[in-house]
Parts: sequence; structure tokens; C-alpha cells
Amino acid sequence: MDYIAYIRTSTDTQNNGLEAQEKAIQSYLDTNEGNRLETYVEQVSGRKNNREELTKALAHCKKAGATLIVSKLDRLSRRVSFIANLMESKVKLHIVDMPNADNFTLHIWASLGEKEAQLISERTKQALSVLKAKGVKLGSPLNKERSQKAKDFALSLLPTINQLKEQGITSYYALASKLNDMGIKTFTNSTWKPMTVSRTLKYIIT
Repeated sequence: MDYIAYIRTSTDTQNNGLEAQEKAIQSYLDTNEGNRLETYVEQVSGRKNNREELTKALAHCKKAGATLIVSKLDRLSRRVSFIANLMESKVKLHIVDMPNADNFTLHIWASLGEKEAQLISERTKQALSVLKAKGVKLGSPLNKERSQKAKDFALSLLPTINQLKEQGITSYYALASKLNDMGIKTFTNSTWKPMTVSRTLKYIIT
């Protein structure tokens, strides 16, 4: 069976979350001999309905007759209405940690997820209010510094990326494979994966 993978975290600092999702999806595909056509990676709040990469993933699924695969339901959304609209779109959906879930079950879990998101938001706001009242400055300069270094690295890689694209190497999978073949390491000195390519390209275009 053909699959389109969708991986999402809320912020661009949750790289461990991306890795965990990728590992869960790949494990399922290996076990079930699934064929992955492409991976779409997004770092945006699950509360937002307008998500560019998810829209691309759904369009790809419809065009290829493929199944959208995610590691957990909340990687799509914690909103019941969003999940309901997705199921009505007729795109086949597979949740790795809920392999036997039907539409009824997904609706129930979406409802629980929506409530959990509300509670998390309330607790976060309360915690931030307490810190602010104590005079704590929110936000880390180290995160900003690391983000700038990552962007500089991405820009230095831009000529190579453009050259590969001119050769017809455009998908995240193909780019990751070629960069590894060329011996080029990632910003963290690791091997390239599709989601790493996606993150790097994000720095270039933002």
C-alpha cells in the first residue's frame, strides 16, 4: 500500500518530537511493507486549520490514491471539527498508535484531545503569569542564537540544494539521499532524513 507521511510539531525547537514521529511511522511501514511516496513536515500549532504542508499531503494522497499516515491523532489536530472534516474528505487515514480505530473511535479520541488541549493551554497561561509576576523574562537568547546559526548553515547549503533541484532531485527523500551520498552532514553533524531537509529548507525561505 502507498502512504504519504505527515509529521508535525508546534514549534521549530521540538526536533525530538519530529524524530519520534518519523521513527514510529518508519517502523510501521517496515513491519507492514508499506511504500512511502513522500513525507510532509510542518512546525505549526495544531490549533491552526490552515496548514500548508498538510494541504499538500492531502492533495498528494488524493492524486496518488495513497493513505495519509501519522504517528498519533493529535499530530493532525486536537479539534473535533478538524478531524471530522478530514474524514469527510474521503482521504484514507492511518494512525500508527491506533491501527484498528474506526471513524467513531477517532471522533471520541479527538474530543478527548480537544479537551486536553484546552487544559494544557490554561495551565500554560497560569504558569507564565506566575513567572511574569516574579519578574522572569520569558524567552531564551540561546534559542535565538542557535536559530540564527541554523539559518546561516541553511543559506550556505543553498547553492548545493539549487544545483540538485536543477538535476531533477526535488523530493525530500531524494535530496536527503543525495546529500548523504555527497558526504554532507546536517547542522547537528548527523545524516540527512526527509524531515531534516524540510527543516533546513524552511530556514532558507523564512
